Formats: sequence, C-alpha cells, structure tokens
Amino acid sequence: MPPSGGLLLHANEVSEWVGADLNRRRRPSLRSGRLLPYGGLRYQMATTNPKRLAELFIKDRTGEKSKSTLYNNQGHLRQFCDWCEENEIDSVRDLGGEDFLEYKFHLRQSVSDSTIRNHFSTLRTFFKFCYRIDATEKGQELATKLETPDFAKGDLSRDILMDFEEVNRLLDYLSKFEYGTKKHITFLIFWHTGCRRGALRGLDISDYAPCKEREHGTYALLTFKHRPETGTPLKNGKEGEREVMIWPEYAEVIEDYLEMKRRDIQDEHGRKPLVTGPNGRHSKSNIQALIYALTRPCYYANDCPHQRDEEECEAAYYESASKCPSSLSPHPMRRTSITYHLDQKNWTYEAASGRFDASVSVLKEHYDESTKEGQRKTRASQFFKGDQSTL
Repeated sequence: MPPSGGLLLHANEVSEWVGADLNRRRRPSLRSGRLLPYGGLRYQMATTNPKRLAELFIKDRTGEKSKSTLYNNQGHLRQFCDWCEENEIDSVRDLGGEDFLEYKFHLRQSVSDSTIRNHFSTLRTFFKFCYRIDATEKGQELATKLETPDFAKGDLSRDILMDFEEVNRLLDYLSKFEYGTKKHITFLIFWHTGCRRGALRGLDISDYAPCKEREHGTYALLTFKHRPETGTPLKNGKEGEREVMIWPEYAEVIEDYLEMKRRDIQDEHGRKPLVTGPNGRHSKSNIQALIYALTRPCYYANDCPHQRDEEECEAAYYESASKCPSSLSPHPMRRTSITYHLDQKNWTYEAASGRFDASVSVLKEHYDESTKEGQRKTRASQFFKGDQSTL
C-alpha cells in the first residue's frame, strides 16, 4: 500500500509500490517534473535544482516574451544560480528570506540598486513559476518575500532623473546648434514620446504622418509597429503597437530633418529607417551611446558640475561619455520623460499608459518619480474635469 497522510514523495521514490497497488486504477504518469496525485497525496517533482529550473523557466517563456526580456532573465538567473552553487544551495526548497537578503548584499558589491531591483523582479517571476510546476510549495511565499519592504521600491533607489530645467537647456542647445540633425531628432523623439530605444530604432519614414488638422486639434503622428521578421520587434509585441501624437513644434523639426538632413539610405531589409545609422539603421548600442553623450553638461552647457578639467576628463570623449557622473542612459531618460508628463503636465495614468506602452500599475511602481504634490494632482485629474489640453 502507498504511504498515507500528506506525505510528499519524489516520483522515483514511489516506483516500488506504484505498480502493485495501482494496477486496479489508471496508472499515473511518472514523467520527470510532474506531480503524481493519489488520494490526499502529492508527489513532489524530482527537479528542484535552481540551474535546471532556470532552464525550464526560460524554455517556458520562449516564444511568449521578447528576446531582450529573455536575455535579461537568463543573465539574472545565471548570476543567481552561480551564487547558489557557491553557497552550496542545490535545491530551491532550501531557500528563505535570509538567503535573499544575503544575495542582495552580494549584488550590491558590484551592481547598482536599480540593477538589483531588476534582478529581483526576475526572481519573483521565477519563484512563482517554481510554485506553479510544483518544484516547491514555498514558491509563492518566496516570491512574496521578494516583495517585502526590504526589497521594494522604498529600499532600492531607482535610476536618477535628469532635472527638467536641464532637459530644456539641452533641447535649446540642440535647437540652436544642431537643428534638424540626427542628434536633435533622436533626443527630441525620445523625449517627446518617451519611447524605448528599440521602438525608436524600429521607426521608418512611412511611420511618420505629417502635421495636419485631425480629431481635436492639429498634430502629426508616429506609429510604432512590431516587426520582428525584419529585426525591429517591440518589447511588448503586437500589444505594444500604437499611434503617438506629435505636437506641431516637434513635427516641424522632424519634417525639416526629413527634407534636409536625413541620408537617403535603406537597411538590409529594404526598409527606410526614420533615424539612420552608419550602415542603414541605428543599433540600440548607438542610440545608447548618443544619449549618454548628449546628456553630459559639458556638451550642452559648456559647464562641468563635477569640477573636472575637460582636457583630462575621460568622459569628454564620445566613446566614454557614460563615465560622466551626470550622463544618463536611455532608460532613466524614458523615466524622466514619463515623470515630466505625469508631474508637470498632469497627465492621468490612463492617458500616459497608452502613449508610453506601460500598464498603469507599472507606471505607478517603476516610472512615476513625481513629487507627492504631482502624484496628488495626477490622482485628482482622474476625479475632476479640468483642462486636458496638455494630453
């Protein structure tokens, strides 16, 4: 007879009795990684090793998530599994809250707090997966531990924002000295639409509709499309496709760029990119390097808040612009743009969600860096009718 009660057994541990006693019943599958129900029993799957479960997790998400998301997930889990191995943790059932705290301390030796937040976001999803496939009954509990205040947004500082006045100084500089150039267009679109760098990279000339009278006003349109078959997927796939309004003052710059500055060039798929790169279409790394370079104060303000000698500062060179303490990568610039529209323009979360391709909950948790007053205004705009002309 099989064991009784609420005992949990591995599938390979029940092989001695499963045949004799269950001959009168439908014999359950003994495939690796599957629970075997028997009355009140639940037989735990044999695979509890973090590295093997990480492989299953990535395999399960392949085809459902973007390549960039999978790449980040793999990197985060590889580091976590290496840490588990170094600390002789060979089963997810052996993990607890104290382990996560130690892992956070370990990460802080080499990465920023914002990177830690991304690591733990992956781990939360991973442990929910472990619970779902019955690798551990503690999976849901472990995922919850990763959401406690110790690991939440209050504890891990986010990427810094660019001061809104500094953004205006940069826009003024570009308008005066780089008008209609690739630099100007790249930053202008990035700032005005708050798009991700992959979305900006994927824009074609045909995705721009010139400024004209439309519903509720005069504006141009940029259409973001998911085109993975020709190398320009959107992070959220087809669901990330959207039309974004471009105000006339920005549309004028884009149209002047298209008429006077854009190189007549195609990419390897015969498409005509809106913002061109050296060999056709901008790469993500090129866009990142450009944003780093443009956001250095010495570039747009001829001033160094860090009192560095420009001739001796390594960040003065384009290739090493990221070493400037004030320069920002595309992600915090996207956050700056979103926060600006929520805080300074009093956009509702719902209006911002469609434009920036982010759910309301994600906007609130990860992107809204507005002041308490600004957050109150955003909430108030959802309850009271007001001037929504800024939308």
